[in-house]
Amino acid sequence: MIASSILLAIGLALMFAPRLFAARSEATRLRRLQEIREGGSERYFEEERDLLAYKFDHRFLMFWRVMGAVAVVLAARDLIEQSGIISG
Repeated sequence: MIASSILLAIGLALMFAPRLFAARSEATRLRRLQEIREGGSERYFEEERDLLAYKFDHRFLMFWRVMGAVAVVLAARDLIEQSGIISG
């Protein structure tokens, strides 16, 4: 029951605030690109080229929203089943 509650909370967070789970936001990408252009060293080979080529895609956020919705449905079903309202 605790695991289902945690999954429900994470699913809701994914649905309504997917940027919390996004690896690299547009603002972070632009800030890092600016640092490199101002003379900062690259963390890995051709980081600047990578930042220019792979821009932040809002479809990535939609992916996390869908994953959150799936988690909410699964957690809700499990909580309802555990409560005895529905038997599986």
